[in-house]
Amino acid sequence: MRGRVQGVDVIARDWIGLMVEVVESPNEYEIGLKGEVVDETQNTLRIMTEKGLKIVVKKKRTFRVWYGDKIMRIKGDLISYRPEERIKKGLVMLKRAKGVRI
Repeated sequence: MRGRVQGVDVIARDWIGLMVEVVESPNEYEIGLKGEVVDETQNTLRIMTEKGLKIVVKKKRTFRVWYGDKIMRIKGDLISYRPEERIKKGLVMLKRAKGVRI
């Protein structure tokens, strides 16, 4: 269950400043895009790559995320909310995963 809690923790936070890489996408040209998230909307991540700013849709993608000393794979469908809504939902999920009554 420890891994589950850590995965929920990264979902329940703002992604600006995190390093990410697109590892699965229906758009083959997005696979391998890697960089720092500089902005986030309900549907997209703005990633600063070595080649400049790229905008990637969250849905139907899987991201490799560097979070602290961990590297995780997160499905974009889990983060396809406005950041403030996702943080609230993620905190509820985190409390449930840790066994805290809500």
